[in-house]
Amino acid sequence: MNYQRAQQIAKSFAGVAEMQVEQVSGGLLVQQHGHSSYFVREACFWPFVFKTAASSRHVVAEIESRMAELELAA
Repeated sequence: MNYQRAQQIAKSFAGVAEMQVEQVSGGLLVQQHGHSSYFVREACFWPFVFKTAASSRHVVAEIESRMAELELAA
């Protein structure tokens, strides 16, 4: 995943209280409930986040939609 894309995604998750997503060396680090997961491929990141988001699933869907629009516009 390129640096800019990872940074955009991480910033988009700033308002999601149940998980923290940060850009780390070309990938995304997800911290939730005391556990951490690191993703270098966006294709692996989204299914994981949807599965673990629980109460914020609708917010994650909105973020994914915005990120898809940004990718198409680029």
